[in-house]
Amino acid sequence: MKGGERMKDLGNPNIDLSRFLNTSGTHNIGGKRVDATAMMNNISMVSMRINADNVEHVKYLTTEGLTKDQRLAYVRNLSNEFGVDVFEFSTCNRVLYVGFSSDIERLKQAVLSSTSLEDAPFDSFTGIDVWRHLVKVCSGLDSFIMGELQVMSQFRGAVSWHRKNGLLSDINSSFFEHVVSGNRIIRKHFDFNQTTESMLNLATTAMVEALEENQNSSIVILGYGEMGRKASQVLVSLGQTNHTIVSRNPEKSRNRKLEGSESVQFISFDEWHGSTFEVNMVISTVRNTTPMYDADTQLPVISKARVMDFSWPPSIDTSALHEGQVLYGMEHWIRAAHRLGIEWDYQTIIDQSEQLIHDIEKKYMGALTDKSNAQFRSHMYTAMEKLSQSWVEEQSSDDSHAAQYGPFSREIATWICNQEGPFSIDQLQEMVLSTDRPFDTILLKRVASDVTESILLMNQRATLSEAKP
Repeated sequence: MKGGERMKDLGNPNIDLSRFLNTSGTHNIGGKRVDATAMMNNISMVSMRINADNVEHVKYLTTEGLTKDQRLAYVRNLSNEFGVDVFEFSTCNRVLYVGFSSDIERLKQAVLSSTSLEDAPFDSFTGIDVWRHLVKVCSGLDSFIMGELQVMSQFRGAVSWHRKNGLLSDINSSFFEHVVSGNRIIRKHFDFNQTTESMLNLATTAMVEALEENQNSSIVILGYGEMGRKASQVLVSLGQTNHTIVSRNPEKSRNRKLEGSESVQFISFDEWHGSTFEVNMVISTVRNTTPMYDADTQLPVISKARVMDFSWPPSIDTSALHEGQVLYGMEHWIRAAHRLGIEWDYQTIIDQSEQLIHDIEKKYMGALTDKSNAQFRSHMYTAMEKLSQSWVEEQSSDDSHAAQYGPFSREIATWICNQEGPFSIDQLQEMVLSTDRPFDTILLKRVASDVTESILLMNQRATLSEAKP
């Protein structure tokens, strides 16, 4: 009996179309079809968040302080060294490199070689872990400033800059779109769109506290870039319009002064360095690869002063200070943000975010397989629809049932798509022949034969593209 069953199986083989399901979907990006899961698996990243142990390494690895041309040359040389696209992202408290290759050791060596470092305490990620970590970074979950809003803006700006300069292909930059999508969900869930604990707001709080202690403060801002303008804006809003801004181009900066800042003075760095000043607050926002002020070049301030350095890398070393002066640098802002983190119940949010990111990841990866399933369903319905058209053409023009061939073909396609595992030819033919539709026996046998032939041919193909009807 068992032998007979085996012979029957050999003569009537099962049909298994499951290989066309639950596989990674393909995306059309820049006119090319891309396997999304294969792309995800072919990504690696090295990252470093600044702390007391790695700060010297970060100074070599960050592009903060470089000019646009210097950064472009650096990243382009790094990509050439690695042999594929490399994405570089530096902020005031982290640096990371994403390479579009699964060889993370090659990525490490390329970065080290480009920075003249022999070794560095990187955190390493590959595959979906790269996506997961970048979502955390962009959501401020991997920051000492919880929910920091400016990181996402910086990240999107970095992606745009890489694309504009030909450092990222359309295919590779599409990966970062999924990072941005995950970040939006995180921000909405935790209401991070309303958070105020950014570096600017830490700075604002510090300035307000200082002004409360001394209403008649004499203040100097070093640098008039984005952060310098914001610092001046805060001071003006607090009624401190009589402050001085030191700029590399005072005339240009003067033309960009803010409304209500008519009393603000603009001087050059030569003027600043050529005199000594009595001020009680210095706010530095200058961008430099090394400290502008150190033991050899001390601050030209002789009075007691609170010195706030918002630059990264640091623009002022402690050796640049005079007696009675106090430096508030990156370590101070980290401690200040940590206090805010306690108020936030940081650990609870981190724990909740891990589960949320896991759920987003499942939906993201599920979307990739859903896409392949949709492609399979589309293929099946198209194939059956073409068969139904041939049935219409071969019947007489007065066939009263011709309008039912299309719906019947869709019923057959639906039945095939709903099979969760292998099925036999007998099961397929039984489904066709047992219909309640008013077709004659000869037509039904023809339909069963055409459908069986089509599905058997599909069953012999390795991919859907090979099985196109």
